Amino acid sequence: ALGTEPDRGPLARLVLGGTGRAARLLLRACREEAAEMERAVAATSSERAKTVDYGLRIAAQEQIGLAYAGWDRLLNRVALPAWRTGRWPSRLDAGVVAALTELSRRDRLADDFTTRLGERPACDLLEEPGTVDEATSLLAARLFHGEPAGRGPEWLPVDWEEYADEVVDRTWRTEAARLHRILDELGVPDGGRPDGAEPGGATLDRVLEHLAVPAGTAPAGPGHLPELTGEELATASDDELALRTGVDIGGGAQAARSARPRPAGVPQPGGEVRRQVAERAEQLASALAAEVAREEAGVPAVAPAPVGQGADETLWAGGRLPLCPLQPPRTGRELLAEHVVAMVCCSAMDTAGAQPGLDWLDGPVLLVRGRRVADLGGRVAGLVEHGDGAALRAWVQGNGVRSDKPVRLV
Repeated sequence: ALGTEPDRGPLARLVLGGTGRAARLLLRACREEAAEMERAVAATSSERAKTVDYGLRIAAQEQIGLAYAGWDRLLNRVALPAWRTGRWPSRLDAGVVAALTELSRRDRLADDFTTRLGERPACDLLEEPGTVDEATSLLAARLFHGEPAGRGPEWLPVDWEEYADEVVDRTWRTEAARLHRILDELGVPDGGRPDGAEPGGATLDRVLEHLAVPAGTAPAGPGHLPELTGEELATASDDELALRTGVDIGGGAQAARSARPRPAGVPQPGGEVRRQVAERAEQLASALAAEVAREEAGVPAVAPAPVGQGADETLWAGGRLPLCPLQPPRTGRELLAEHVVAMVCCSAMDTAGAQPGLDWLDGPVLLVRGRRVADLGGRVAGLVEHGDGAALRAWVQGNGVRSDKPVRLV
């Protein structure tokens, strides 16, 4: 991959290309032996594990599972958002230590991690552990996300101390700008004003009024929150909202039962209005998905392989990566929910003094008065899925967010 960079000289490309071909030949030659060795190690480990006490073996399996969960959370929720913005965390090893430490604080099964992580790490035996950590972090970015091997103005390392400003804030403002750009293309008036007078700009009100069912419309099943009003809506947890909206956002709450169906032939109150709102949300979600796909397709395509070269010859060429994508493509509704959350966070930062933050297990978070906000997911889900903006509006008002003020975009 290094030999394919355009700024390399002819001699450097020749040397690196020859080195790459030699490495591929060696790896191909030992492929079968490596597979046999892997199977032999697995079989031997399995036999030896049978001699270990059952209780210890189960505890070890739980510890391994928790370690995997820590790495999975770090890569999917912390590293992946950074990679998408053109930044790669340069200290992933240090990050996973912090993630496992946080996991040990939250999960009683991970208590032993605290003691182990306090011991001298094996990486200290290396001459330059920081350099090795940086090289490993870049390799992980290429394997799981597929960015180029070198550095450039659009692909730079980022330290954990700069993550909130360089990644979280930048991601939210980029997504908010994309959301309003799509609204402009769809002809949505600023601030939701039907005549377009006194435009409000990039405001949260514009998004809410486009996606929410107008106040006073009769309820239509799950997603309406008649039991929660006022301050209760602003302080309700994700579990409480999931029970009333029928939207399970991963907080462990069971989805609420559907509302009692109406007899056949009886019109649904407000059904036409809700249908129009649902169509607007679907149109916006589809437009966002298409825009994101176009931006991702802007990465230069892979040059066709020369005659005589197989898959191994071009495996490491720029566009053939990632080898191991972390997540499937996001749906339009998922993208819409992410962009609405980003818009809410931008509005809170610009008008209510909130700040972007980093959670080692959950990734980007919003901090209001120094405390993490953990209940935006259910409120945004109610808006996106059912057009119910009551819970989100109550949270916005309860936290002093000015939804009528334009936000700063990138």
